[in-house]
Amino acid sequence: YLAAFSVALQSQNFQRIYIDAFAGTGSRTETRAALPFFGDGDVDAVEMTTKGSARIALETKPAFHSIVLIEQDAGKVQALQSVIAEYPAARAQPRKGDANEIVQRICRRYDWHRERIRGVIFLDPYGMEVSWDTVEAVAATEALDCWYFFPLSGLYRNAPKDVLALDDGKSANLTRVLGTDAWRRDWYEDRSRQYDLWGELTQDERRSADVDRIEEWVHDRLKSVFKGVVLKPLRLKHANGAPMASLFFAVANPNKKAVELASRIAGHILKAGI
Repeated sequence: YLAAFSVALQSQNFQRIYIDAFAGTGSRTETRAALPFFGDGDVDAVEMTTKGSARIALETKPAFHSIVLIEQDAGKVQALQSVIAEYPAARAQPRKGDANEIVQRICRRYDWHRERIRGVIFLDPYGMEVSWDTVEAVAATEALDCWYFFPLSGLYRNAPKDVLALDDGKSANLTRVLGTDAWRRDWYEDRSRQYDLWGELTQDERRSADVDRIEEWVHDRLKSVFKGVVLKPLRLKHANGAPMASLFFAVANPNKKAVELASRIAGHILKAGI
């Protein structure tokens, strides 16, 4: 997507920016499981290292005018500095700190349209770190295309089926990530009217919303702030088949041509990933 974005905007006199809110180390390491080999036993598991989002951005041609790589872990920041050093012509900077604070500050800093700045932001949190305030700040620029690796499994873990297991901490996490407590009303229903030993009326609430409904609810929530478009997400799963995350693509720019172009490119990528 970054390459297609840069090519599309290179002749339009825009300053192109890429923001990676959880940049990691610049590389991605995964272990491929051992495979049965007929004849001489099993083939051992193999550790594979591939390019991370930061390195992909650094290698994008035409190059971005500015690349901001955000990471809170000091060791990972040091690794990012080493990666950036491999690309001396890149206008890139690592930023150590809280991703929410830094992203919101960047979004408020510019007059995006007057200064003719357009960009892409990648929200790939390790869990439920992204606050709704950050999502709103990105949408308010009306200039950023947003890829959001949304922690779907984190939502249903923090929203247990039995309301008695829904403690204050879990409720606060959900409200911070979603920006509203309306999830409580929309996801849970009172199934019966019961009385305790003292004759007091109690409620038996259960989560009626399944994972599909929760993902759809998040989609509608994102649509409420992004003026361009929010595409149907790509569902990613754990190795055991359980839902892990939803990869959303949202366009903050309400310009019709910008929406059509971004949607065509991102839509192709999302469909190819199914």
